[in-house]
Amino acid sequence: MSSVSDDTESSSHFVTPASDVRLSATQQALAGSTAKGATKLILYPLDTFKSRRQARRFGELQEFRHLQTLRGVYRGIVPKLLLYSPYQAVYMSAYITARDHLLQGPLGDSVATFAVAGAVAEVAGSAIRLPMEVAKLRLQLGAYSNSFQAFKDILMNPWRLTRGFVPQTIMHDCSYSACGWLFFESGRQWLYSLRGSSNLPVYENLLLGFAAGTLTSLVTNPFDVIKTRIIGSSSETPPGILSTAKSIWRASAKTSPGSLRELASHTHDLGFSQFRRRQELQP
Repeated sequence: MSSVSDDTESSSHFVTPASDVRLSATQQALAGSTAKGATKLILYPLDTFKSRRQARRFGELQEFRHLQTLRGVYRGIVPKLLLYSPYQAVYMSAYITARDHLLQGPLGDSVATFAVAGAVAEVAGSAIRLPMEVAKLRLQLGAYSNSFQAFKDILMNPWRLTRGFVPQTIMHDCSYSACGWLFFESGRQWLYSLRGSSNLPVYENLLLGFAAGTLTSLVTNPFDVIKTRIIGSSSETPPGILSTAKSIWRASAKTSPGSLRELASHTHDLGFSQFRRRQELQP
């Protein structure tokens, strides 16, 4: 085991995780993409349920009743599986590289370093993630009949991606990534200090990932609802962020607020993926 004092840089209080010492950024990216890909496959039905809850226009899920089959629940899984591993490889490499550079800069080991590194990683991976998320979401909501139509439409109408960059990448993905890494890295550094070691047992990684996922979902879930409504819109001229937020607010005033009901899938997603990623990196 590596002690805290051994892992601590002279110019920073940041404790380098033992896995970062043993594995290169490329190896961590491959491990992370494998773990996240498996997690997405297992938890995909929850993601579909969440997306349809967020996008519903007529009360409950009646408008998606014709999609409530095993095949319907897994609509959108093809672009997710095809693109998620390369996206995660780019994302993890970008995060580790950005974090390590920022630790040597004026931000040092402050929480801002982890948040900024997380946002940078999302922007770096957006060229892969954005078409993946647009295709996946619109397939889940029935806007596309199959994956071929989804890819064809995106290639023929690239403006669908540009209109999704701000609500998907900037508003939701960057904030989600920034908050997730801020909570996870801060908690991990605290545990390192408490344990006097940069190695954590599996159950602590699981609990830390679960806590980080829960807190991140609480903070960013409203952004997720807004981007789902915008990208899933069938209108040729999609609504703006402010108008979408206002319409959700007006609807919530008439019925019980429902945006927090989607927390379960997000919590499972980040919590289990952080756990699986750390488990993949254990010796």
